[in-house]
Amino acid sequence: MGGIRVRDFQFLLVVVAVVGLLTVLSRTGKERFIPRTEAHLAVAPIQDTAQADAVCLSCHGGGKSPSVEGKKGPLMPENHPLRKKNCRQCHRLERKKS
Repeated sequence: MGGIRVRDFQFLLVVVAVVGLLTVLSRTGKERFIPRTEAHLAVAPIQDTAQADAVCLSCHGGGKSPSVEGKKGPLMPENHPLRKKNCRQCHRLERKKS
């Protein structure tokens, strides 16, 4: 009953490998910062996710609604993983330059 069995060691090895892989992927992923423009800063304080997404998609969604400044941003690609929901889950304002 004492000691570590082969199955337990294999399980621990898999857990360490998965945690290591997730750590590497989290550090090497593409940073999805958005510029600190007036339009983007206006969305930052909005607490309601659906309301913030509606503002994002008014410029980036390709719809016919007018944007804040009359300019359209780059359109969201068709293969976007979270198409039309929860933009701020991945996209952040770029860091302030010191």
